[in-house]
Amino acid sequence: MENKYTQPEYGENKFNCPNCGAFSHQQWSEILHYPFYDGGSIDIKSYLREVPQMYELEEEEAISSSINNFLTNNYVAISVCYQCRNASIWIDGKMVYPLLSSAPLPNQDMPKDVKELYEEARRVSALSPRASTAMLRLALEKLLPQIGAEKGNIDNMIGQLVRKGLPKEVEKALDNLRVIGNEAVHPGTIDIKDNANFASALFRLLNFVVDRMITQLKEIDEIYELLPEGKRKGIEQRNTGFTSKQG
Repeated sequence: MENKYTQPEYGENKFNCPNCGAFSHQQWSEILHYPFYDGGSIDIKSYLREVPQMYELEEEEAISSSINNFLTNNYVAISVCYQCRNASIWIDGKMVYPLLSSAPLPNQDMPKDVKELYEEARRVSALSPRASTAMLRLALEKLLPQIGAEKGNIDNMIGQLVRKGLPKEVEKALDNLRVIGNEAVHPGTIDIKDNANFASALFRLLNFVVDRMITQLKEIDEIYELLPEGKRKGIEQRNTGFTSKQG
């Protein structure tokens, strides 16, 4: 089934770590003093380079847990993943390091070539929703032949699957991916450039299609194989007889 993904949120105790991807507890701290912080501005390049090592150096004077008021009064905070012990940096309640997408992780059954594009789209989505959306369109183009379509343009491949009995909800998901993805490649009536909501929705849709057309079918086949061989042969004979009568 689709991997459960909990988006990193400021002040939350648990979410999927933007560094290692694991769903993990987070230790929150407020930055009260650091060599690059002068009380008014931050040398952000130096800050981002040095802060992830703060816990390894154990410089307790550099940070101080201040749970009582840090959610409302701090300017800079860090969350440290209990799983990998790496830090994420937050300024004014927004994560600025690492600069990763909040998109869900790919379905574990996603084909390898599709997953590679999906992961690349995740990496660039925070910087360019349009580039991310274009990559997801290409991922869709590679996925369709692997769920029953003959290679061709995306619209024709979806049409082939519809004629084969594609569930209506999957058809809608595929057309959403197709139309929005096309707008990223050939700009028209939908403004993708600065709209991360479109890209985020497409990640979920692609995962949904993989779950519905690959994962769920695989699980049904695995359960079917648990039936006694005699029962399975009886089902096959029934279906063969029914097909013969229909002919």
